[in-house]
Amino acid sequence: MYPGRNRKNFTQGIFIEEQVESIRRIKNCQVDVFVIEGFGGKLAYLSSIFRVLRRVLAKKYDVVHYHFGISACSAPLVRLLTGASIVITFHGSDIMGGRLMREISLFFAKFSDACVAVSDEIKEQVLRVSGHCWVVPCAVNENLFSESDAVPRNERQQKIIVFPSSIFRPEKNYPLFEQTLEILRRDYRMDVIEKHIDGLGRSEVRQLLENADCLLMTSHREGSPQSIKESMAMNLPIVSVDVGDVRYLLGDCEGTAVVSDRVPATLASEVARFISAGRHSHGRARLKDLQYFSSDVAKKIFGIYEVLIKRKGGMGEGVTSDTGS
Repeated sequence: MYPGRNRKNFTQGIFIEEQVESIRRIKNCQVDVFVIEGFGGKLAYLSSIFRVLRRVLAKKYDVVHYHFGISACSAPLVRLLTGASIVITFHGSDIMGGRLMREISLFFAKFSDACVAVSDEIKEQVLRVSGHCWVVPCAVNENLFSESDAVPRNERQQKIIVFPSSIFRPEKNYPLFEQTLEILRRDYRMDVIEKHIDGLGRSEVRQLLENADCLLMTSHREGSPQSIKESMAMNLPIVSVDVGDVRYLLGDCEGTAVVSDRVPATLASEVARFISAGRHSHGRARLKDLQYFSSDVAKKIFGIYEVLIKRKGGMGEGVTSDTGS
């Protein structure tokens, strides 16, 4: 779950890298990264156990921060044999996905000193086994995702609707997205085309969001979706089903809508309303109020580290971040 490792998804885990870099900018905080290449198969997690343990014993880290539940398979031994505090961040599919993955992830949560959930929905599940869980969503790179002087949306004849993932991921519910666009074309006589956030580099995602007229999320399940937050940072109008923490993220933000049902006609009506208005949303201001920019989230994570370090009375080499894919 770290960019540049998975050839099939080169940008996988980019938000973790951005979090690491933001934490590194905090004074007196050293961060090392250990990547578990889980995309190559589940054996990668098992083979990481003793490699992680050796690294922690050698470096005498204050904190070992795992990203993704199954990546914490070395946590029991790290807890038993080292003085490091253990933090595990749960990202969504590790807790909200299949039963086996969920039970494995929750088992490892029992060996943590602190858990981080990227949404309240995930936190509720984690609290079944751990009494120490903070909600800290992944941040938005506020410097990359910012508007420039692009052509105003209402001046473009052809309208671009963004599907925020690969159409081949069943949990993202592409059929509902497709049905909604069919209604826009048939009933509203709108010239709309679809674009997908799939296999794109960061600058390409930013460019797509800047050129788009609306992002439409139709997912069956989400945690705290980055595509929503990045669209907010770009002040892009957003229409979404009620999934993950999207309703909380958007709040009463102008230029956005959360639809309670999953009826294509209802979604199409909201998308048509925003496209016809041709205005930007107020998403960026909402993100700032929520303190979801990179520097804000880094301070929250570092604050958790400080609490754990003070509790154990240490300050060794720093923090290692284990990331699984």
